[in-house]
Amino acid sequence: MKYIDFLQQLAKESWEIIKSNFKLWMKKDYKWDSSPVTETDKKINSLVISRISEQYPTHSIKWEEESSMKEGSDYVWICDPVDWTIPFSSWLPICTFSLALAYKWEPIAWVIYEPFMDRMLLAEKWKWAFLNWIRVNVNKRAKIDEKSIVAIENFKNAKYNLINLDNELTENINVKLFKFCSILYAGMMVAVWEFDWVIFPDVKSHDGASLKIIVEEAWWKMTDIHWNEQRYDWDMDWYIASNWKVHNQLVKIVSENIIERK
Repeated sequence: MKYIDFLQQLAKESWEIIKSNFKLWMKKDYKWDSSPVTETDKKINSLVISRISEQYPTHSIKWEEESSMKEGSDYVWICDPVDWTIPFSSWLPICTFSLALAYKWEPIAWVIYEPFMDRMLLAEKWKWAFLNWIRVNVNKRAKIDEKSIVAIENFKNAKYNLINLDNELTENINVKLFKFCSILYAGMMVAVWEFDWVIFPDVKSHDGASLKIIVEEAWWKMTDIHWNEQRYDWDMDWYIASNWKVHNQLVKIVSENIIERK
């Protein structure tokens, strides 16, 4: 439980920073892809780097905003200090803190915390997944149809263009399609049975490492577009996550309806 206790404590500490910085007309800087970054992102980033460096000095750290990689280290912490910065920085009380630990490229412990509703998902390899210490599993829906709820992120700088997939899902299959500007929040909704699957077309590890372990501990499946396993402590080849019963069907639909950007 040593990693879980550490993850839980950091998640709670992040809330104190989020709470103190959440206000109207929040100051924002913009990254190369025009996405915002706030003082909240930077302060949480600094906090977590400091805590990990003190507690686990030989471990590497990989962040959305900043990294500290240690040569020869088998352990890598992967963090997104404020996932959903776009609505959060626009004074919408929605965001998540995410932190995962990977050992030899495979995630072994993870937390995602949605502070405004005090919802914390924790998982450790081979020890199940829990929402506020209540065990969770994904739903058992056996087909993709008009009752399905799916979250997709589609943006210009992503590896794949999903416009044709959006059309296939909404017009021909008539699924309920959500776009949160936070794939981790969407993944949390899958883990607690409310959503059926998520599709993410980008390569950033901080958007995948946290979900990988919850995928396995809540009994669902996460692969790349070709059903291949992949590492989540470095750049990915995007991912699809769903329960086992629909994963094969979902991979087929996705692979037939995406456009790779050059």
